[in-house]
Amino acid sequence: MEGPAEIVVPVQAESIKVARDWVGEVLARLGQDAYVAKVVVSELVTNVLRHTESTAATVRVIQADEGTVIEVFDSCDVLPVAEPADLLSEGGRGLAMMGALVKEWGAQPLGGGGKAVWALLPDGTA
Repeated sequence: MEGPAEIVVPVQAESIKVARDWVGEVLARLGQDAYVAKVVVSELVTNVLRHTESTAATVRVIQADEGTVIEVFDSCDVLPVAEPADLLSEGGRGLAMMGALVKEWGAQPLGGGGKAVWALLPDGTA
C-alpha cells in the first residue's frame, strides 16, 4: 500500500458498518486479518457519532514501521479519555476494551482544529 488508505464517512449510524467493512477490505488486500481493526474502527467511529457534533469522520489505515495503524479524524477538539466503568454503567467501556486489544492508542489535537485518534494494531492480527 503506497501511503495511507482513506475513506470519509458521514457521521451517522450506518457509517459504522461502512467504515468497518472498508477496513476489512483494505486489510484483506494486504493479507492481514482484520478482526481487531474492525473492533477498533467500530469503537472510534461510534465515539465520533456519540460524543461529537462532527458531520464527517475520516478513517485511515497506515502501514507504519511499528505496524498497522488505524486513525479516525473528526472536527471536535475534545480528546477522548478511557474512564473506569462501574458494574452498573451502560457505557464507557469501549476505549478500555480497545486498549486491551491493541499495542497502544492515543489522540492528538490537529493544528486546524479537531483531533486524530489512533490505534497501533497487534502484530499478525490486524
